[in-house]
Amino acid sequence: MIILEKQLQDECAEVEEAGKDQTEAANNAMDDAPPPAYSTHVQHTSSSGSTEFQPPSKPTNFLSLVLKDKPIRGCYVIDPRMEIPLNLLPPLNTGETDQERKNLFLRTKDGSIDADIWLVGQEEATPRSGRRTTLSLSSDDGSITAKINTVKVIAPFLLDIYSRDGRVTVLLPRSFHGSLLLTTRQSTKLSDDLMQQSTMLSTVEHTRRYFVGDTGDVSHRLFGNDWNGDELKVVSRDGRIIIRYKDEAELPKFGFFSRIFSS
Repeated sequence: MIILEKQLQDECAEVEEAGKDQTEAANNAMDDAPPPAYSTHVQHTSSSGSTEFQPPSKPTNFLSLVLKDKPIRGCYVIDPRMEIPLNLLPPLNTGETDQERKNLFLRTKDGSIDADIWLVGQEEATPRSGRRTTLSLSSDDGSITAKINTVKVIAPFLLDIYSRDGRVTVLLPRSFHGSLLLTTRQSTKLSDDLMQQSTMLSTVEHTRRYFVGDTGDVSHRLFGNDWNGDELKVVSRDGRIIIRYKDEAELPKFGFFSRIFSS
């Protein structure tokens, strides 16, 4: 299923402008308040401050957009509970099974990706099924920016990003609770707020691993021997990686000395 990108961009801009005044107070309160107790905050809640806030367009599921020499820019609303008839679904990727099908798959060979992603949930939390929402973004030659918005209560998600030669910027919701696996030969930067919520787990050659949230809750979120909560995986061979909360101010650009002393 393909969504017209120009139409989505216009709708996103209109909705975000209309909701800006309504959500500003809630976001400011969120910044001043201490983080929630992750051991009891099992699933995401809407970051808009209102359960009545609506996504900018009609949701879809198992959306696949593959381009060769063009950038991908748009707003993509994903409802992982939505059932799509098999005959309308795109072909599976090589080695992929129906159970592994991505809820969102964006792929371009020579171009950048700028994705405003909305994950739609439901009014109340329900027992988790063991299946996460899976999002995959990749570009061989281009930068990638991914912003994650949540509507209502959503299940945990896995965001997998690959950019061979470009910078990767990820804007996470405050409710993110899980693992960061970041691989690059260049610098990696986490915002101050995100660092305060993160525990450094390991650094092996060009790969850094962090855990965001209360590490004491890990045993409650295991599926078999694997972590089944939120997870962000980023691989950028020759690009910098920047991770921050979506309601934080933009991080300063990398200069000569910041490249030397950056964590």
